[in-house]
Parts: sequence; C-alpha cells; structure tokens
Amino acid sequence: MMNNLIQKDYLIDLKRIKETINENRSKAMVVVNSAMIKTYYEIGRIINERKSWGNKYIQRLAIDLKEYGKGYSYNHLKIMSQFAHSFTRNEIGQQPVVQIPWGTIVIIMNKCSSKEEMLWYINQTYRNRWSRSMVMKQFELQAYQRNLIEPITSVDGVVQDIVKDTLILDFISKDDIQTEKDLKDKLIDNIVLFLQELGPGFALVGREYKLITPTNKHFYIDLLMYHTKIHSYVVIEVKIGEIMPADFGQLSFYINAVNDLEKIEGDNETIGLLLCKEADKYVVKTTLKGTTNLVGVSKYKLLEELPNYLIKKLTQVDK
Repeated sequence: MMNNLIQKDYLIDLKRIKETINENRSKAMVVVNSAMIKTYYEIGRIINERKSWGNKYIQRLAIDLKEYGKGYSYNHLKIMSQFAHSFTRNEIGQQPVVQIPWGTIVIIMNKCSSKEEMLWYINQTYRNRWSRSMVMKQFELQAYQRNLIEPITSVDGVVQDIVKDTLILDFISKDDIQTEKDLKDKLIDNIVLFLQELGPGFALVGREYKLITPTNKHFYIDLLMYHTKIHSYVVIEVKIGEIMPADFGQLSFYINAVNDLEKIEGDNETIGLLLCKEADKYVVKTTLKGTTNLVGVSKYKLLEELPNYLIKKLTQVDK
C-alpha cells in the first residue's frame, strides 16, 4: 500500500505522463492542421482581392479545383473568403488559430458577432482543449457573455486564471442533491466531467482528505486538488446553499494547514475555492477584505437550472 504522500505524488506523475502522451500524439495532427489552415487563409486572401469579380469567380474556381477534393467546393471557398476577411495575417500568426480544427474555426466565425468574441473563443478553445461539441455547448451557455459579467469578487490574478465564476454541472440532476454529501458523491462519480469543467491542469488528490495536525487533531477537506500547471494545491469546499462568512474562516484554516503540512519545495501557495449555490457579493467582498490567502468563489448550476433548449440537447439520446 502507498502512503498518502507517495499516492499523491503518483497521481500527479500519472496526470503529467498522460498529458505528455496526448500532447505528443497530437503533434503530427497539429502540423497538418496548421498547414491546411494557412493554405485556406491564403486562398481566402486571393479570393478577396477579386471581390469586384463577383460570385461567378468563386464558382469558376470551385469547378477548376475539383481535382483537389470536396474541400474546395463553392461553399468552402466562400468560408475561406470569410476567414481571410475575419483575421489579419498577424492574428493568424500570433493567435492559436492554426492549432484549432478547421470545423471548429468555422463554427466560431458563424456564431460570433465581433472580432473580440472570436478571439476569446479561439483562445479558450486552445487553452481548454475544447472539442467541437464542447465549443457548441459554450455558445449555448453564452460563455463569452458570462465572462464579461463582473465576477463575484475581485481575486488575485493567479486565482482568476484558474477559477471560473460559474461551473456548469450539467451531469448532476437537482433531484439527486439533498445534502452536501450528495453533491460531493456526484462530483466524484463524475470526476472526469468535473475536472473538464474545472479546466486544464486540475488533478484530484483526494475526497475528504485527512489532515492530521501536530496536536493529533483530524480535519477533512471536501476535495483536495493539485494544479499541475501552476504547481499549487487547491482546497475545494462544497456548499449547497448560500455561503456565509464562517465558511471563509474554515477555508482559510484549510489553506494555512495545507501550506504548513502538505506543501513541499517546488509547490506554490495553496489556493482555496468555495463552490456554492449562491454568493452575496457584499458578504464575499467584506469577508475577504485584507486577507492574504488566495481565495476564489465559484457558483454552480445543475442540469435543471440551464435553459430548456440546452437541457433537451444534453439529455437527448443519439440514435
């Protein structure tokens, strides 16, 4: 049997190894995808130089490019024109556009109403490794618009980079949650989906993680995570109601205790996250005033609390 420290380090190593395997597996595809997208962009620029020639010019191109396959049809050439119109060459070079699948770029272009929104979705898709279906889900949840809303509280930049203002727990039904234990059970039962919603870099260290003080007092953290990208423990306390000032006191104790008892050389300061149903901005702001701990607050929404049209899509069985 592994002791807690070895088990914890093993899980961190396993996560890093899996990320390395997946990254190297995809390198070849990234190179091919990058070349293809740059090709489409240059074709779009050429087409746009001849806008005055009208659509017959594109129709003629589609006929003459048939030998290269369906990817150069009239409709696809029109999309290439839109692509070149939407981005500058510098943006193609500076943004992770060429590392995102073409089909996903097309969705983003068609769904967004501004350049800022497009670049935001492109960056988030790249950063979070969203699949095409996940990108569609983010549009349905109005992720960009929610991002513009003032967060519950102003937090440290490190926390802001990894903590979302709202977590969408569409894999949990309202009927299944009566107690905090129920919510923690469901999060663990659906740990892969929960980690995906938290974002890249999160690894589970343990549920009801035991802390033993030098005075032999035992305390249990709801969920202890480790963030592999910023090398910090993340203490998550789960609340099914509205958070109160006392909840921050409990979280602060856990943060300090993890810093004292678990953090080793190479680890950065521990982050605390209150995952709650409701949070009053004034209570949060006032409670955190003057604190030196890294603390964030995330509200959560369950399946039934999402728009009706989205619930139907999420619960629909593919035939």
